[in-house]
Amino acid sequence: MLVTSNFDLTVKRVSKHLKDLDCYLLVAPSHGINVWCAAEAGHFSAHSVISVLKTSRIGEKVKHRTLILPQLSAPGMDTEMIKKETGWRCRFGPVYARDIPEYIRRDFKKTDEMRRVKFDLMDRLDAGIGSIFPFYLIIAALLFVFKRAWFQEAAVLGGVLVVLMLALYPYLPGRSGYAKLLSTEVFLGAGLLVHVMTGGSGYGTFIGAMVIAAMIGIDFGGISPIYKSDLDPILDRLGVRGIGPVVFEGRGAIGGKVVLDPEKCIGCALCHDVCPKGVYAMEGKKAVMARGEECVVCRACITQCPVEAISLTS
Repeated sequence: MLVTSNFDLTVKRVSKHLKDLDCYLLVAPSHGINVWCAAEAGHFSAHSVISVLKTSRIGEKVKHRTLILPQLSAPGMDTEMIKKETGWRCRFGPVYARDIPEYIRRDFKKTDEMRRVKFDLMDRLDAGIGSIFPFYLIIAALLFVFKRAWFQEAAVLGGVLVVLMLALYPYLPGRSGYAKLLSTEVFLGAGLLVHVMTGGSGYGTFIGAMVIAAMIGIDFGGISPIYKSDLDPILDRLGVRGIGPVVFEGRGAIGGKVVLDPEKCIGCALCHDVCPKGVYAMEGKKAVMARGEECVVCRACITQCPVEAISLTS
């Protein structure tokens, strides 16, 4: 029994990998947002799962009471509430739907590779273009209406910059999205300087590129589960609680540090299971933060720890 959010593209992609499996797929309400974003915003939660379990009456079709939840829903999923309210036990499946058949063949055991978000080139283009494209269309439409002379150049330049910035994301200097954006602006600024010093004219293209890059990078880190959002904490501190179904409230503390108390750890390994960056490892019967520098404060481990051995400090 697998569960996903009601983001249309997600449902189609998950269904594709389940066609040869003897299973059910429950589609829980999430305001039509993907698993990661909806879980972070509180729209894909225990309440979503409980509602679809009750309304679907799926319990009448199967004898077991085990749900396989998407791993990236862990930051916002209260599995104890689901168990208490419905009697269904939850476990977190692999990050990628393509790994579900192998995960089932392995008797519901994940490899470390199945737990990690890779965010390779195709993932970056998929997530980035999906999040940036609506704003790109709005800007293009405004230029077409009010400044048609700039429309063609801006459209081509914007498209090239979107692809280049996403393709080069891991290789741009800096650990945060804004640091990577700054390095992009420095590169474009250096190009402008060389252009001017060599006697070039019509440097509006460089200025336009810098403006478009800033628009693309307004939340450059927020397009992936393995980088921190720079924009959400700022909006939260400014009192902007949300835009439509996207919620920023509570994100102001995201700059804190995740801390593990070894004395409280009971060795359940849930932190190891849900971390998308492979921060945790098991040493004997205890969890350790083997790669603490990789932590992006997604809070999945904090939410899932049953004994509150993991906390967020300022």
